[in-house]
Amino acid sequence: KNTIFNQESLAAYVSGEWYVHEQAVTTYLPEGRNYCVTASYKQIPRTFWGYTIEVNNQAKNANGETFGGILAAAQTNPQEDPSKLEVAPGFLPRFLAGLYWILEFQQEEEDGEEWALIVGGQPDVRTENGCKTKNRFITSSGGLWIFTRSSERNDDLIEKIKTIAVDKYELDTTVLNFVNQTASFCGY
Repeated sequence: KNTIFNQESLAAYVSGEWYVHEQAVTTYLPEGRNYCVTASYKQIPRTFWGYTIEVNNQAKNANGETFGGILAAAQTNPQEDPSKLEVAPGFLPRFLAGLYWILEFQQEEEDGEEWALIVGGQPDVRTENGCKTKNRFITSSGGLWIFTRSSERNDDLIEKIKTIAVDKYELDTTVLNFVNQTASFCGY
């Protein structure tokens, strides 16, 4: 349980664009689309299925072809643990949504960096390097992501986040792949 994350944290989390610097392969984002991966969010009025957050995920492949689009998210239990979300296309009922847990969210680190460590549900697959999530096609659960607010890669910060993932959550960070955020290619 993320005891520090609260509703105010959620408002800050969804307030700006995130740049993905490392991520695990998922059904919807194979390694060939590890270019210019971004995620942005905004709070919306509650939909028919109970979603309260609009999600806009974008990625490119090596040829510059863009993938992604608009999804919807909702907190699974806002009072008990507001850091746990469910994400799906907005027309699907929430029981088909994939899990999306904000394990760590750091606002305005000493050096001005904001970052987040995200996991796609319970990491219950044990490997020799820790635990990872299952990648289910139907619910799109699974995955591991390192986000920052900057498109510029900060290797020291990435390593710090990976250390937290291993030491605090016993996650297998060997599943993470580099995401190319080259400004000239991405158009930032």
